[in-house]
Amino acid sequence: MGTITYLDHGSGTPLSAPAREALLAALDAFGDPLRLHADGRTALRLLDDARGQVASGIGAQPDEIVFTSGGTESIALGIWGGTRSRREIGDRIVVSAVEHPAVDGIGHTLETDGFRIVRVPVDEHGRLDVEAFAIEVRRPGTLLASLQHANHEVGTIQPIAEAAMLAREAKVVFHTDACQTVGRLPVDVEGLGVDLLSLSAHKFGGPPGIGVLFVRRGVHVAAYPCGDDRERKRRSGMVNTPGAAAMAAALTASLVDMGDRAARHWALTDRLRAGIAERVPGVRIHGHSTQRVPHIVCFSVPDLDAEILAMALDDRGFRLSVGSLCSGTSNDASPVLEAMGFPNTPAFRIGVGADTSDEDVDRFLDALPQVVSELRKMEEASSEALARFRPETPAS
Repeated sequence: MGTITYLDHGSGTPLSAPAREALLAALDAFGDPLRLHADGRTALRLLDDARGQVASGIGAQPDEIVFTSGGTESIALGIWGGTRSRREIGDRIVVSAVEHPAVDGIGHTLETDGFRIVRVPVDEHGRLDVEAFAIEVRRPGTLLASLQHANHEVGTIQPIAEAAMLAREAKVVFHTDACQTVGRLPVDVEGLGVDLLSLSAHKFGGPPGIGVLFVRRGVHVAAYPCGDDRERKRRSGMVNTPGAAAMAAALTASLVDMGDRAARHWALTDRLRAGIAERVPGVRIHGHSTQRVPHIVCFSVPDLDAEILAMALDDRGFRLSVGSLCSGTSNDASPVLEAMGFPNTPAFRIGVGADTSDEDVDRFLDALPQVVSELRKMEEASSEALARFRPETPAS
């Protein structure tokens, strides 16, 4: 096949060297952290160290860190638990129209239990209508608001600090999904003013299957689906101790060169956005041009079958996301793009990472126009052939 170019760092990143080292070192920590024997104490020390490192990485306190199985569980625990604990106050939950499917998933569950989900619109770049958000969080009966720090498909960054302030003034608990920003941009829970924050290790060089929910001191979160004495009685099951240690190592390492890495990734994605728009007629580039995370580029090619285009690119060694992301089906229209005013449109998402080079970008910018041109010619030839063999409609 030739060169393989991995351009899906928005979905998952390779395990970083510090994370791999920490993971291997912790694999023998099989003890139950709730036990007082030596093996239990060893596991507990690893978890406490990891909790402290993660807390330091986002400006939190160790007792505000709850380990989860990943970003999806963290989001579910934050929204479900933060809502359930305040049910006597009302039944409204305010979210944006472009949240991750995890928010919709837990939202549907809550709707079946009598809660109401209010979706605030966004503009064509995916930015929240802040005035509409302010109105909705002030309405009586609003319990919780949730807003992504940065969108998982188009990369647009939301005004989290402003939204959190509006929620706080209305005495509404505020949650943010920061899975696409933690480890890539500075994230400080005090600076943002959030009550709850979700992050996922495999987005920044940690292993899959481990994440965190930040819970500000004084904010009550009901256990989801039930809890024992682990994680301050907020979730079920044994914590993934090696995963937590590796996640903490990955996050700590990501802070060392975060500024330089972000600048390099912004330069790469600027080139991609400009090059794709210039070289591929009819393409659409989605997301805000400046208020965006450094690593994501989203585009669509409206006149081509998304699955065929994705397979053609994959054959040439380019790995990127396509379709309604998280659906697993390439031709599914993106609900995010639909909310932005682009209905019936599958999204292509490029995610650059630590190993993405200028040469990788050059190869992609050379390959994409060629593939699109070839597919358009094939489609045109197919349409002409069908027209020749189609029987004429008899005159009435």
